[in-house]
Amino acid sequence: MTKKRLSLFISFFSFITLLSIGAEYEDATFKYAYNKSQKFARIENTKKKSVKTLEIPSKVTIDGVSYPVTQIGAYALSDLHNLTTVTIPSSVTEIREGAFSNCFELKSVSIPSKVTVISNDCFSMCLKLQEIKLPKNLTAINEGAFMYCESLDIINWPSTLKKIGKYAFNCAKLPKLVEIPQGCVDIEEEAFRATDVELFVLPANMNTIGRMAFADNRLLTGVTMPNSVNVIDDFAFFGNIIVTDITMPAKIGRMGESVFQSNDKLNHVIWSNSLSAVPKRTFFECQELEWITLPSHVTSIGDYAFSECYNLREFAFPSSLKTIGVSAFDDANLSEINLPQGLTSIGAYAFKANSRITSVEIPSSVTEIGQGAFTDNPHIEVVKVNKATPPILGADGFHLITYASASLKVPVGSEINYKRAAEWSNFQYINPTTTGIGELPEDAQDNSKYYDLFGRPATDATKIRINTKSRKIEIK
Repeated sequence: MTKKRLSLFISFFSFITLLSIGAEYEDATFKYAYNKSQKFARIENTKKKSVKTLEIPSKVTIDGVSYPVTQIGAYALSDLHNLTTVTIPSSVTEIREGAFSNCFELKSVSIPSKVTVISNDCFSMCLKLQEIKLPKNLTAINEGAFMYCESLDIINWPSTLKKIGKYAFNCAKLPKLVEIPQGCVDIEEEAFRATDVELFVLPANMNTIGRMAFADNRLLTGVTMPNSVNVIDDFAFFGNIIVTDITMPAKIGRMGESVFQSNDKLNHVIWSNSLSAVPKRTFFECQELEWITLPSHVTSIGDYAFSECYNLREFAFPSSLKTIGVSAFDDANLSEINLPQGLTSIGAYAFKANSRITSVEIPSSVTEIGQGAFTDNPHIEVVKVNKATPPILGADGFHLITYASASLKVPVGSEINYKRAAEWSNFQYINPTTTGIGELPEDAQDNSKYYDLFGRPATDATKIRINTKSRKIEIK
């Protein structure tokens, strides 16, 4: 919204509210709106735009009648760029939207006990606000109330607080430890984003953690989440670069995407037993993640869920797993892949660039393997597929080196199926899965030819051959 439109909006808003309250009055400092029948007055504006200190009166006398000042109007004292101190009388019960917004030099505020709600944008952009005393009966801090308050060192949290709204403390610099009151059940979207708090302690009855509610807290070392949490929304803890350990609540009704994305130092996660899916990008770019155990009933791992987890060298795939999403383990540096029977789908690029992998076994339940699923893994020596009918394999499913040198092991009698199947036919060595030395091809014409254990001509130090004349197995 442009400044001109904002000014028009404020003027129109003030006009409408003036009509609803009745009459207006001015003294040397303030412009008031007042209601003759209900006997109260509201601060609408101040004439002293360059003032450093401002004291709001508890009452104003108009035509011999005393009206208590109970309200501070919307944007009434906003944009007072030199204001450092304001005194609000105990008579005030309501402070409306944006009342002190953009008071860049304001340093401290004590809000009267009768105020129960901090309205939208009430103190937003008070860049030097260091201390705020919240009223003892406060129930809600609304949208953007303290957004961009970059200097807050002292703040009390009334036990009556039940709601912290969207952007309430977005980009505000709060004390290192924040203990949310026990009565607060919902923390909304971006409420504490980029606050540089080191530790949040959440109340025992908390229900909802909103989208990006605790994202981008660069100094955050931990969050204590109670078991009462039912919803963790998208990006809730995104970009907290020094958090190392996370214990999730035992029962979660819903978890969004990218909840822990880009937690660079995250190393250890205890997953919730109630979740049957790992949503998209949950741990994307968690570069230090080494250890996570998923419960056996997890059925799906979403797109990019563990992508770029460079230190995730071991991973136990849940026994109930059905689907692995696009790029789920791309660049995860796994050393082995033990896929469970029952898995049906492996997404495109799911295991791309896990260069430590030397073998892959595809369960017979798999029906589709996406494009590039195992590409950029040049050290794969054996690919074993347990299904006689070749699963669909997308383009460049494996690395060129894998196609050229790895042994593709398939059920006995199904070799021809794989030699004729799209993409599978790129394997140069397609052999039946059997046991013992019978896998080695005989060469009656050249009894000095050596093979490795997978039936490929071998040049390495340890070699095996079948001497067709002596009918003996020779190892060199």
